Amino acid sequence: MERLKNIIRNNKMSARPEYYSGRGATISDLNEQILFGIHRDLKNEFGEVAGIGFVKMVNGIKVLSATSFLNGLYELFNNNWEYNERQPDSIAIPKNKDGNYDSTIGMISVMESLFSCGRDDTNQIKCRFLAYNGIKQEHYNEYGLHNF
Repeated sequence: MERLKNIIRNNKMSARPEYYSGRGATISDLNEQILFGIHRDLKNEFGEVAGIGFVKMVNGIKVLSATSFLNGLYELFNNNWEYNERQPDSIAIPKNKDGNYDSTIGMISVMESLFSCGRDDTNQIKCRFLAYNGIKQEHYNEYGLHNF
């Protein structure tokens, strides 16, 4: 798991899903450069099977917030790089030093999520990455912009 967390950190993300909790899918938290970098590093460190599972995961997550992405990535790692289609949690609540959930941070995350106005840059985050890996997003061009 530490090798995976190092890959995440080396690609300019926090390895803690709760850091991003409640912020929606924003390109300031997660973007195509991060996806390309993590994909490359996963293939180098864990092999082609990890890379294939990663592409399936990115394609399958409906709202690609950084929290959902990290939760999904950890689940993928723990499942030997086989993607299941269950949607990862989009809110993460850290535990305190006693191992109990931090209720104050939990409430802040929930409130932030409720008031984030539904920010969803998912298509801008993943369209070019998926197109490069042979998966075309219906109704969107390779830049994540809607085709009319």
